[in-house]
Amino acid sequence: MRPKRPAWLKYLLPALLGGGLSFCCQQAWQNSGGEVRDFVPWFGLAAVFLLLLVLTVFRFASRDSGQKLREDIERLDRLLDEDEEDYALKPVSASLSVELTGLNQHLRNLSNRLRLLHASFQTQEKQFRYIFSRLNEGFILLDLNQRIINCNHVAEKVLSIPPDAEHRQLWEAVEEKSILEGVEQVLKTAKKAVFDLTTEEGNIYAVQIRMVYPSEEQRRSGVLIILLDVTAERSALRQRQDFFSNASHELRTPITSILGFSEMLENGLISDPEQSAQSIRIIHREAERMSHVIDDLLFITKLENAEEQIDSPPINVREVAVEIQESLTPAMQDKGIRMEISGGNFFVAMPYSHLHSLLANLMQNAVKYNVEGGEVWVRIETDGTQLNIGVRDTGIGIPPEMKSRVFERFFRVDKGRSRNVGGTGLGLSIVKHLVTLYHGTIALDSTPGKGSFFKLTLRCPRVSVMPAAQPDDREGAARPRTR
Repeated sequence: MRPKRPAWLKYLLPALLGGGLSFCCQQAWQNSGGEVRDFVPWFGLAAVFLLLLVLTVFRFASRDSGQKLREDIERLDRLLDEDEEDYALKPVSASLSVELTGLNQHLRNLSNRLRLLHASFQTQEKQFRYIFSRLNEGFILLDLNQRIINCNHVAEKVLSIPPDAEHRQLWEAVEEKSILEGVEQVLKTAKKAVFDLTTEEGNIYAVQIRMVYPSEEQRRSGVLIILLDVTAERSALRQRQDFFSNASHELRTPITSILGFSEMLENGLISDPEQSAQSIRIIHREAERMSHVIDDLLFITKLENAEEQIDSPPINVREVAVEIQESLTPAMQDKGIRMEISGGNFFVAMPYSHLHSLLANLMQNAVKYNVEGGEVWVRIETDGTQLNIGVRDTGIGIPPEMKSRVFERFFRVDKGRSRNVGGTGLGLSIVKHLVTLYHGTIALDSTPGKGSFFKLTLRCPRVSVMPAAQPDDREGAARPRTR
């Protein structure tokens, strides 16, 4: 670095040169009357001093101008560093050189445009992040190096992605092997990858991984991972498949028996009167079983299409429960089961078919899936607006993984045992539909080998201790058969 010259030097040198120039001019003037050789050297020396004086003044003037220019540039640089955001709005306090005035104004204009663009970008980014975070689908955006650009809260929850995952490699934030392999496949083939992902909680997500292309260009710019929650759709599809499979089985079995025995009777293969009577009884039993399945399916369909509760004459809840208990007495005696009914000595404005189906299906299951010498407790209460029903048994119980499916049509926990004890497999599905119709709740507490407890709460139109009237004809129809 060149050493800095003292400030007094720029004044001393011009003064000395000016003095020398003045002295030479004076000597030349004094000798101007003599011979040429007497004053010409002084004129020459004066010209040299003049030239040196001009060069010195110009050098110091240009140096001062350059120094001023450098100082102004440094000042602008400091303003941009210290007041970058307010530079376009803040006037420069100190005066600038002419050379930097235009540059300063241009920089202020550029700064103002950058401020506007930055504000617009921030607004768009906030809008994008707001919409991105409110979507029910999971989204992850990657660059071509598999670095996470953005992901929303759904993807973070489903794939257990840490909150600080942005700008990290995908494999550092996601452990799901199928996602990592899918991204690798898409990057290699540029073809979309689609598959299902099941979480530990049992939720099913349809995963779609594809390339991202900017506008109409074919140049790849990133990878997009989409997670769609299809748990309900897959469950509905599985239920439909199970329904048709189970319904066809439930109907095919009695039809096969009816066709087989009727054909044998028709062809005279059964000649013994006792065997013929037994075959007729089997045909009747299987026809009745098929009729029960159809009746239950029609009953569920009717409940599904019902938009509101039916206003009916009040019926005694306890009487209906005792009636069902009496119909179950033979089955209870065969297994040595004891049933106790408490409460229910009040009236509800509820169709008889609804109340009977509700209690019958719960009480039948409590007996059907109980153990030898078991017990059943039925508790029926009300607070004036709600009907509370609790049915507890000491039966075989329901495994935890099966609890969410016991209310599906034809679903059976133990298919082999269920076939032996009979039934249509629609009982708890009917109970679930009735609870929904009456805006109620249903809870199941069950332990394998120790029994089950069903607790129901239904909102009934009217509940009273004494009936206003009790007609003999309930809905003008026969009571539903015990299933």
